[in-house]
Amino acid sequence: MPTTSKAKPTKTTAKKETKPKPPAARKPMTDEAVAKALKTLHGWSHEGNVIQKTFKFSTYLAGLAFATTVGTMAEGFDHHPDILIKWRKVTVSFSTHDADDKVTATDIKVAEAIEALPYKPEF
Repeated sequence: MPTTSKAKPTKTTAKKETKPKPPAARKPMTDEAVAKALKTLHGWSHEGNVIQKTFKFSTYLAGLAFATTVGTMAEGFDHHPDILIKWRKVTVSFSTHDADDKVTATDIKVAEAIEALPYKPEF
């Protein structure tokens, strides 16, 4: 008759959970640093703890296609904006949850990537 062996239970110790430090790109920027970065991003504004821009389009579907493009691109950065789609307008807003909902270099980097898209508002 075959015998089976029972695995010995392993002793686990409870470790104190510590919040990992965010990477440098996810540290909050000062208001001055945000203002300086936005000088190269036409139409973007800094309001409270958010950077945002409203893009205008000639049709609702053009705005919807743009919002889908922005969302897909942001997925590649693993950094997701709030996107508000209205009739012929799309507002894109960024803040970083890992940085207590403040603006970080990652927000600026994704905004720069949006500005580099060949897809531009139509009016």
